[in-house]
Amino acid sequence: MPQQEIIYLDNAATSYPKPEQVYRAVDSALRYSGSAGRGGHRLAMDAARTAFDSRTTVADFLGCNSERLIFTPGCTYSINMVLKGLPWKEGDVVLVSALEHNAVMRPLRQLEKSHGIKVALLPYSPGNIVSRPALLDAVTTQSPRLVVVAEGSNVTGEQAHLPMIADVCRHHGVLLLVDAAQTAGRQPSALADPGISFWAAPAHKGFFGPSGLGLLYVNPSCDLEPIVSGGTGSASEQTTVPSVYPDRLEPGTQPVHAMAGLAAGVRFITETGVEKICQHEMQLCQRFLRWTTANTFVKTFGDSTREQRLPVVSFHLSGLTPDRIADLLDAEYGIAVRAGLHCAAQAHCTLGTTKLGTCRVSFGLFNSVDEVDVLTAALASLSKVVTKL
Repeated sequence: MPQQEIIYLDNAATSYPKPEQVYRAVDSALRYSGSAGRGGHRLAMDAARTAFDSRTTVADFLGCNSERLIFTPGCTYSINMVLKGLPWKEGDVVLVSALEHNAVMRPLRQLEKSHGIKVALLPYSPGNIVSRPALLDAVTTQSPRLVVVAEGSNVTGEQAHLPMIADVCRHHGVLLLVDAAQTAGRQPSALADPGISFWAAPAHKGFFGPSGLGLLYVNPSCDLEPIVSGGTGSASEQTTVPSVYPDRLEPGTQPVHAMAGLAAGVRFITETGVEKICQHEMQLCQRFLRWTTANTFVKTFGDSTREQRLPVVSFHLSGLTPDRIADLLDAEYGIAVRAGLHCAAQAHCTLGTTKLGTCRVSFGLFNSVDEVDVLTAALASLSKVVTKL
């Protein structure tokens, strides 16, 4: 099916389009691979080599031990593997930022009921997802078992100061789970930081890979109980789960085609340059933010002044609900954005936008300055129509 004529500004949901080499890698793996680790014939061996090469490529990019890099069905699954794979005790405390995604909050609410853990929110202020004083106070007074933080908000585009958070957690012996759904692939890797216990990311966003694949990094000092078990193609004489990584957390047939697509996306990022990609996306974002600042009929959420942020902006337009804005942009201007709560109820509760949600634009490498100008002209036109009513 040919690519539709559309200005795609929903890259925080999934990157689109993908680099051509990603499409080719997925297609090739589907056509010429068998089941990795499930046989000695050439197709099975080709699949195993593709899986191994993909894991090595991604681990090298992230600067981590490839054996501790787990392929999962998605970032949400990765987060659940951590939250449901730890040996909880009743009364254990988990600290979370106030802008967390449902991928974090929903499993934690389940664990509150099933295991009696306690979830505590860290205070938020625009531009400061997690402050050092607040984190230090919570760590010393509540003795948490785990801290969970989204490195970048999928609602406001604000970023947490991850090195500071990791440093506090490491010095106080607290486990740290990082949700890198919005930052992975868009910024240099943070996995060299010993304070990071677990790190979760999707393939289909900043890595330009296909959907249905996620990553989970488990620090060598940590271990998880598998939440799913089954065949791994290794130690098949045992009916118990292997202890060796990554097999311990990777049961079932590997999605080699998706792994190949992810590796192709990572190679594309390496060839293009992470800094170049980030610079381009932020130039587009800053252009849009300058326009919002100059027009009083637009209200943005979070701190839009910081340089260290993501190319993600949530806003309201006077006189129109977010869902109406998104519908009109799509139907009348061919512009794809996202409206609503963005699967982040806690974030919208914190921002006071739960009733209507927000309209969100998120820029990517394949967007242009001209497309930003088409967007701002469309929003200005919609505002004028509302004013005349």
